[in-house]
Amino acid sequence: MAPNSAIPHISLHIAASSSGKGRKYRPELSTYDYIPSNEDGLGLQHGSTLDEKRARRPDSGQDAYFVARVGPDSDTTAFAIADGVGGWTEHGIDPADFSHGLCSYMAETALAWSGGERLGPKQLLEIGYEKTIRDPAIKAGGTTACVAVTDGNGRMRIANLGDSGFLQLRLGTVQHYSNPQTHAFNTPYQMSLTPPEIVAQAMVFGGLPLNDKPDRADMADHMLRHGDVLVLATDGVWDNLNSQDILSIVSHHMRATGAWLRSEDQGYVISPVLSELVDLNLAPQKHQLRISDSVDVTTQQSPFATGSLQSVLAAAIVGEAKAASLSSKRDGPFAKEMQKQFPYDPWHGGKVDDISVLVVVAVDESQPRTENKLLKAKL
Repeated sequence: MAPNSAIPHISLHIAASSSGKGRKYRPELSTYDYIPSNEDGLGLQHGSTLDEKRARRPDSGQDAYFVARVGPDSDTTAFAIADGVGGWTEHGIDPADFSHGLCSYMAETALAWSGGERLGPKQLLEIGYEKTIRDPAIKAGGTTACVAVTDGNGRMRIANLGDSGFLQLRLGTVQHYSNPQTHAFNTPYQMSLTPPEIVAQAMVFGGLPLNDKPDRADMADHMLRHGDVLVLATDGVWDNLNSQDILSIVSHHMRATGAWLRSEDQGYVISPVLSELVDLNLAPQKHQLRISDSVDVTTQQSPFATGSLQSVLAAAIVGEAKAASLSSKRDGPFAKEMQKQFPYDPWHGGKVDDISVLVVVAVDESQPRTENKLLKAKL
């Protein structure tokens, strides 16, 4: 496409990172870049049995995610993050089976999409949910979900059900964000599968399990521009970090890597080497980006794990959320809301939980590229 084309061609550069509850965060082992040429994408489960599928999951606990192209159209991408409802453990159910199953079925659906009708995020969520509840290996469970489908022109449609969510950042500012859907404090909207015996028990003792269908998801429709950063995360992040915290983390690393530059008359501007920073080959070699540089030294193991800009951002957010969740002195959004709800029994510190993040960096492929030596003169 010519550089002066009126319609931008936005490519997405996506990385995922996660840390299961009660486990040490290993960013070099738990951070993955999405490779568009990979037919499977990220999050598609493999294995003939549930045990085989469980053994191959990332270190995300009851959280799950996926990234996949939509059908044969390499310009259309679907991705999502989901959080299995932990309360199902009381019934002997592994909540991870539902969230990972949902994401895997959504990835499978996206990859197999045959074209014609445009696939939307709510439709993808509905299809994934129906396949999940019909899976004989999944007996019960529930999950929240935040699902996005993006086009090559940068259009982004997102369906969010529950208290996972998204945050769109542009040049040091918060552009758009989702609001959590809750029935009450700490009770998010959730899709679920409830077996007859649990329904019968609930009819006797009260308290039917929640089941919010996919059509109750909030919809958003926005445009991604060159240099935008989109963050999808589970409540393990949002309970411990607010939007400004994440903006600060992202802004710091975008400036430190040279992805965002300061201009005297325009504020932040997009670096001409952004396309190199998101490149899996150029970022580690030419720009020496290391995932471990973005994470506190006490939480990471290998100082030599290289990565792309998107993987550095994903690891930085997970690392900070992990540290905040383990802090007894740092009151995050969950603690502050607890203090409002229960002022006579205040909660202090972070909230320990599974933590998962998808980070998307948008790049306009029609933008001209400049040699790094010219950039350094401006820093």
